[in-house]
Amino acid sequence: MSDPDLQQHQDDEMIASGGGLKGRHFLIIAMIAIAIGAVYLWYRSIRTGPAVGPPEGVVVVPEGSRAVTLYFADKEQAVLLTETRLIAIGQEIVGQIDQVIGALLDGPRGNGVNTIAEGTRLLNAFYDSETSILYLDFSSELVAGHPGGSSAEYFTIAALIRTVSENFPEIQAVQILVEGLQIGTIGGHIDAYKPFLVRDWR
Repeated sequence: MSDPDLQQHQDDEMIASGGGLKGRHFLIIAMIAIAIGAVYLWYRSIRTGPAVGPPEGVVVVPEGSRAVTLYFADKEQAVLLTETRLIAIGQEIVGQIDQVIGALLDGPRGNGVNTIAEGTRLLNAFYDSETSILYLDFSSELVAGHPGGSSAEYFTIAALIRTVSENFPEIQAVQILVEGLQIGTIGGHIDAYKPFLVRDWR
């Protein structure tokens, strides 16, 4: 074999050998990439774990909301029942009070009975942090639509006071107003002219 032919033969072998190395390198890189991907997926599955729901009986509170307790009478109006409701969290206490009382006025979703006359609306709420008194100003339906009777009147006041005090422990007294004015009574039996002290209605 002549020198040129020998050189060409050696060049051809080198090219073929280099091509083989390139192919093997590509195969090794691909296998490494697959292995890294598999390890990443395995690690991620360990960190996150499978999607699991909350334990039975646990109430999950969505972000930006809070669970509150509302009071309603039972159907015989013998005792007060409680219901848990979720409300959006406001920046100020008055905004949260508006939502809690609004939920109370909407009525129960369970076996309870609303103790506040149908159609009653909360017109305004004001909290005096110096005296710890909450002022609740209702529409005229609170009195005009009240069924009367000492028991019904008691449960109307008790449901309001306990709902407020349960969710806002800083409040020590509640003054009930109607159309911006103080009232003598809601149903004719209990003096409502002065603020109701929370401690007397627990």
